[in-house]
Amino acid sequence: MKKVLVAGATGYLGRYAVQEFKNRGYWVRALVRNHEKFKQPGPWLAPSIDNLVDEVFFADATKPETLAGIGEGIDVVFSSLGMIKPDFVHTNFDVDYQGNMNILEQALKAGVPKFVYVSVFDAHRMMNIPNVQAHEKFVRELQAARIESAVIRPNGYFSEIGQFVSRALKGFMFWVGDGYQRQNPIHGADLAKVCVDAAEGSEREVEVGGPEVFTYREMVDLAIEIAGNQPMLLPLPFWLADGLVAGVGLFNRDVHDVALFATTLSRIDIVSPKYGTHRLRDFFVQCKALAT
Repeated sequence: MKKVLVAGATGYLGRYAVQEFKNRGYWVRALVRNHEKFKQPGPWLAPSIDNLVDEVFFADATKPETLAGIGEGIDVVFSSLGMIKPDFVHTNFDVDYQGNMNILEQALKAGVPKFVYVSVFDAHRMMNIPNVQAHEKFVRELQAARIESAVIRPNGYFSEIGQFVSRALKGFMFWVGDGYQRQNPIHGADLAKVCVDAAEGSEREVEVGGPEVFTYREMVDLAIEIAGNQPMLLPLPFWLADGLVAGVGLFNRDVHDVALFATTLSRIDIVSPKYGTHRLRDFFVQCKALAT
């Protein structure tokens, strides 16, 4: 039986990855920082994992002294570890880069054969964004290391747009620009299959998105339809959004970086190879049930 270490196990994708590895017969060690988060249901309908993992390794990836021995006996490291929102303590480089470097060092020390890492689709078009810079700095280190590796490049998760329905229910929706940029976000369960396929395959980089392509406005309209009400619509022109981002940057770098990510994505199409079976309409219906 192969053994996998899942880093980022309590996040949206990490939970589905734990489930998929278990479905394929792996023994799973989960790296977990927050005891309470481990026991709670997953975000945006992601599965609970407390009854799935074979071993829980409580540690903080940003503190290398807590990771000693984490790679022992492991055949594959899978990491979706990364900051998704500011915690006002760590930077993107603390977590997305250095946290993953600390895990990689333990994997190399233990002689782990393979490391699978989740980065960003079309990262070269978004290198003005600190978290993308941090992801790609780690990718370069990983691909130069003496370990087989695979880098997964999704273009967005369903979890990132689940809030559309809750916003519509609350009575307001906003977007930046004209809203006609296209993307095909992917469900966590579909993406997890791609990640485990990569762990078992030989591809070094995998670009992936969901089976449906939407403009931002189309996703907003779908969320409004599912919510069943007509919220206030608040489009923000780029000049105003850019000014707000710059202003926030004078006071809080963490919030600035998140806002910069949003405004950058609002300017470009990010359509990647289609994969999966989960439909956004079905996910929004589930989100409405969760919110009500």
